[in-house]
Formats: sequence, C-alpha cells, structure tokens
Amino acid sequence: MRGQFYSVTAVLIAIPIILFVSFYMLSQTRGPNIYERIVSDQVHQLGRSLENDFEKALVTSCKRGLISAGDRVILNGTPLDDSVFRLKELMENGTLYGGEVILMFNNTLGNWTQRILSIPTNFQVKLEYSDLDVDAYDHRNIEVTANFNISVSDEMNIARIEKENVNYETLVSLDNMEDPIFPLKTNGVLTRIMRFSPFSYRAKKIVKGSLNSKGSCSGNVTFEKTECDSTKILVTQNTTGVNFGCYEGVVVEESVDLSGDTNCYVTGNGSSVSLVSTAMTETGYQRIYLDNETRSVWHLPIELELDKGYYFQGEGPNYLKRLEGSLEGSQNGMESLINAPELESVSIPIKENQVSLDYLYFSSQDYIGYEVRGLPDWFKINQTIANRYNLNELFEG
Repeated sequence: MRGQFYSVTAVLIAIPIILFVSFYMLSQTRGPNIYERIVSDQVHQLGRSLENDFEKALVTSCKRGLISAGDRVILNGTPLDDSVFRLKELMENGTLYGGEVILMFNNTLGNWTQRILSIPTNFQVKLEYSDLDVDAYDHRNIEVTANFNISVSDEMNIARIEKENVNYETLVSLDNMEDPIFPLKTNGVLTRIMRFSPFSYRAKKIVKGSLNSKGSCSGNVTFEKTECDSTKILVTQNTTGVNFGCYEGVVVEESVDLSGDTNCYVTGNGSSVSLVSTAMTETGYQRIYLDNETRSVWHLPIELELDKGYYFQGEGPNYLKRLEGSLEGSQNGMESLINAPELESVSIPIKENQVSLDYLYFSSQDYIGYEVRGLPDWFKINQTIANRYNLNELFEG
C-alpha cells in the first residue's frame, strides 16, 4: 500500500548521509565550491524525485478511488450521484459520501504530502497541490490532472528550487475494472470485467471472389494442403493435390468451378493467399467466414468480441457515466456486446429483438435489431450499427 512513497523516502534519508560524507572528503582537498555543487545537485535530485513521485501518487490514488467507487455501486446497487465529485472526494479525503473507505487508507494525496513532509532531513521542503480533476481521456483511460507547487532548499540556503502551478496530467487504465452497468441492470446477477478489444475493426471484407463462388461457412484458416481438418477452411493458390472432403470450405486463387467438389468455396481472386495471410498476421484472429450472397471472404473479429465480452471505442457511456448508471452516449464512450447465452446461463430473460449493444440492450426503450450473416442468430443490430461496424453487406434487416 505504501510502495509509491519508497523512492522519495529513500532519497530523503540518503541525501544527508551523502552530503556529510562528500563534505568531509572533498572539503579537505578541493575546497567549498565542490560542496556547494553537490548540495545543488542533491536539491535538484530531490525536486525531480518529488515530482515523479507525485505523478505516481496521482495514479495510485485514482486507481484505488475507481475501485472503491465501483465497489460501492456494485455492492449497494445504487449509482453515484456525481462520479467526478465522488472520485475527487476519495482521492483527497479517503471518504465516500463522508464515510471512510478502507481501500483509501494511506493512499490519498493528503497522505502522500504529509508523509513526505514528516521525514526529518537537512532540507526545507514545501509541497501543495490544487485544482484536482478527473475526466475520461478516451474509452479505456481516465485522465487525472492537478497543479503542483514545490519548494526545496538546504538549511544554509546554498541551493533552492521553486516551481508553482506546474500542471500534471497522467492516465489511469481501466483494464480489468468491473463495469457497473451490468450488475446495476441485472440486480447484481451478472458482472463483467472490462477487457479491451485488440482489434481495430469489427468486420472486414478481405477477399472478393468471382461469380463462380458459392456457399456460406466459417472456420479457422489453414494454408496447408496436407492438413486434413474438417473444421478448417483451406486457402491456397491452386487445387493441385487438394482433398476437398478434408475441409469445411476452400478459398482458391484459380478461377475454377468447384461445384462438384465442395459446397462452400470462394475462387478467382489472385491475391487471396496474401490478403488472408495479412489479416491473420495483423490481428492474430485466425477465423474467416465465406459468404454466399457477397461471394466474398470476411474477417469477423466481432465473433471473438462477442465471446470474450471485449469493450471497444463506441457511442455508449464512458466509465464515469457508467458509475452514475447512465445509458446515454457520452464523449470518449465505450461499448460492449450482449451475449445471450451468458444471460440465459444466469436465468435472465432474453429481449428477443433488442439490439445487442450493452447500453441499448439494457435501455427501457425498444431498439429493434436484426440478424447478421456469419454471426450467431441471437446477435442483433440495426442499420446504423451495421454501417458503423462495416456489417452492412451482411445485415439481414
């Protein structure tokens, strides 16, 4: 709990010892000017250490404040009235609605200041902060800002540094924080930890095939003709040596008619191997979907986002608004997707035709959604979302 204070504490304790030894040794040989330079160096070193430690204190205090605020919302089942005000209360006073919070013990900004000033040294140290603020920097980070005043000098006033109203900005990651919306909207039955999607897109058409292409199927990619796996889709340059019965489907660069060999295939694009390989390498997601209507190969990382409950940048409420129980879109917002089997597993009734974005699904309003080819039939979106996710060509609405 006190790790953020160790670096400055060590510097404060060590500096007088360094000065004493340095003065004794150097004053005997090189005169007082050397000692003055050492004192000046130590004053500036201490100043830098205090500034660096203040940033660490901001991060630690805000992180614990976020956890404390989230725990309060989830355990009580009631949202915060003003998330920014309450987070500042936690960081400055260690309280929430006036009540002490154990997690904030020794981790407020006031605790940090008092701890530094209480260490006996041969230096005059003055610290204070002001204008603390908290905001959503983007969908996955909270930004903490504060002004910092610092003054450090030695007792003989050989050296001094003074900085006033230095603005500090630091980011606190929301990775692995618990989303308050899920327990708030399911009476505490369902929880979800926020893990952010590694993908830059929900869907992408990566290969446009010829008119001869036919059938719909999904599977992991293989580029090996000798790998016989009926769950995979073979991507290859030509049909030489291919046992079509070994695969769920095939993507072949040659323009050939495969209607007598397999029911699911995309052919006739001479860059198929390169295009599919690039998508696999760039994302690490190895699954593709062959679509009959568009005669194309689609890359749909949204499948994994559905399965893992990933969050990504979107038009929903940001984390500060989620602490307030808001389902309204906000600046630097985020969204995740509802997984119907997950709801059913905890006996939560399914809204059959409601769109599957978390903040719209939990809304009291009706947001009618439709199926998307290549995705589970319980997943629903509307035309606006289909356009935003690049799923408009697969949209069944």
